[in-house]
Amino acid sequence: MTLRVGIVGGSFAGTLHAEGWIKTGRAQIVAVASPSQTTQKNFQSQFGCKTYSSASEMIEKEELDVISLTLPNVYHYELSLLAMSKGIHVVCEKPLAMNLKQGAEMVSAANKSGVHLFYAEQLVFAPRYQKIKELIAQNTFGQLVHISHRERHGGPHAKWFRDPAMSGGGVTMDMGIHGIGLIQWLLKPAKITHVYARILTLDKSSQVDDHCLITLEFDTGVLATVDASWVSPGGVDDVLEVLGRDGYVRADLARGQTMDVYSLNGAGYAAEKVETNKGWLKISHEEARTWGWYAEIEHFTSVILDGIESEMSGEEGLQALKVAMAAYESSRTNSRIQIQ
Repeated sequence: MTLRVGIVGGSFAGTLHAEGWIKTGRAQIVAVASPSQTTQKNFQSQFGCKTYSSASEMIEKEELDVISLTLPNVYHYELSLLAMSKGIHVVCEKPLAMNLKQGAEMVSAANKSGVHLFYAEQLVFAPRYQKIKELIAQNTFGQLVHISHRERHGGPHAKWFRDPAMSGGGVTMDMGIHGIGLIQWLLKPAKITHVYARILTLDKSSQVDDHCLITLEFDTGVLATVDASWVSPGGVDDVLEVLGRDGYVRADLARGQTMDVYSLNGAGYAAEKVETNKGWLKISHEEARTWGWYAEIEHFTSVILDGIESEMSGEEGLQALKVAMAAYESSRTNSRIQIQ
């Protein structure tokens, strides 16, 4: 069976999703929905698909097996429910929804309809981070003490990320939730019991947060920290550290596999979110594969077609959202929040 795929959004993440589906060899891009004429033309040229300005129109008119939602967060809820009501599987980019009520309804709708709601946390499919999970399972580090994840860059390109009506929040919802989801996955089946956070808005013209530090307490006694920032120049930075009583590991996802390049003339695309392409550069190699984008889509394909168990379902997305919301409450009230 060849999966018939619709892409909603179509820019950075949408293109990566589409490439991932094609690379499985088991899917075709039937259509893309985007209000941008440029995006429509680019997708049509690259993937030979139909184009729509309206996602709901695409869902109603096309015979789709699965859709990838790679558009502003405010639309996740409505489009997920519409697609699932038509029997269409949904791959939803983070965060799952704008709030917990929406997220819970999305998970419930998936369970009732019998289709899959996938939570697209691609970091759990990054080869380096999957290796760390394997090492943890082998008791390489002994009793775990502390896990930390850091993801920083100079801020998102799209304006909607800074509009709370479109995003639901700032860097905590955009990047902090990556660390939350990743650490939850690493420590399964352990559960987060308490959250304490400091969340800042350093750009006073901004309506949303741009820097956060979140402490997570697990029922196993492990402590974890999530450090996310939009105020760090120099391109995207992503580091995972695990400390145990018998060992330690540090993995640098963004810069640990790059080539060191110096150029006076400019080197074209260097890496995600880098502000300049001259001077000394860390140039990425197979960036999409390194970050887990393609393996993520391969996994979702196997869940649908081969019946394997999903690593990232809507439930994982809802739990990550619950922790992110608790972090906002903790910062607002300067208190340690218990996770129910």
